[in-house]
Parts: sequence; C-alpha cells; structure tokens
Amino acid sequence: MQDAWRAYLELAMGLTEAPRKKAQDAVMRVVGQGGATAAQLQTLAEELVATGLSNREALTKLVRFEVDRALGAVGLATADEVAELTRRVHDLERQLREARTAPEPTGAATGQPAPQPAGAATGQP
Repeated sequence: MQDAWRAYLELAMGLTEAPRKKAQDAVMRVVGQGGATAAQLQTLAEELVATGLSNREALTKLVRFEVDRALGAVGLATADEVAELTRRVHDLERQLREARTAPEPTGAATGQPAPQPAGAATGQP
C-alpha cells in the first residue's frame, strides 16, 4: 500500500514539476533572446496557467478516485448514498405522521366490524 502512495506522490510531484520546469526553460529562452514581445509573454503565461490547471484537475481526480476506492473497501457509504437514505427516512417519517393523523376507519365505513382491543375476543383482560 505504501508503494502505491509513493507512486502517486511521485506522479503528483511530476505534475507540479513539469510546469515549473517549463516555466524556467521558457524564461531562460526569453531572457536569452532578449527580444520577447508582450504577446509572446502573454501566450507563454496562458500556456503555463492552462498546464497548471490541467495538472491540478488530473491530480484531484486521482485523489478522489483513490479515496472513493478506499472508502468502498471498508464499506463506508458515499455522500450520495447517505443523501438518498436521508431522503427515504424523511419520506417514511412524513408517511408515518400522515398515517397517525388520518382518521381510523370504522366498521360502518368499511363494512367490517371495528377492531377489538387485544384479548377482548377471548374475554381475557
């Protein structure tokens, strides 16, 4: 397990090192040329920002995947599963409240005798 985390950390460091190295190389080229225009520098900055964002998104997805996989391995519920269960509990609570407040059917309304308390039919107290 530690080897996997070490590999992921190395990958993450590589994702962050690549833009830094690219930026350093680009600066050295621009300084070496001595005649960089504002448009060239703007394009370079935009490329670096895009690369950094892309790397950050890739790393975030990787971490989320691994966390979800680890949580699944230990049997913990996801946030979506908890939200669904919460919704179902609230729905059942609402149904229970409605059932408690609804008038009980009488024997005349249903055509059947009204329910007897437990033990009444056998004559037991």
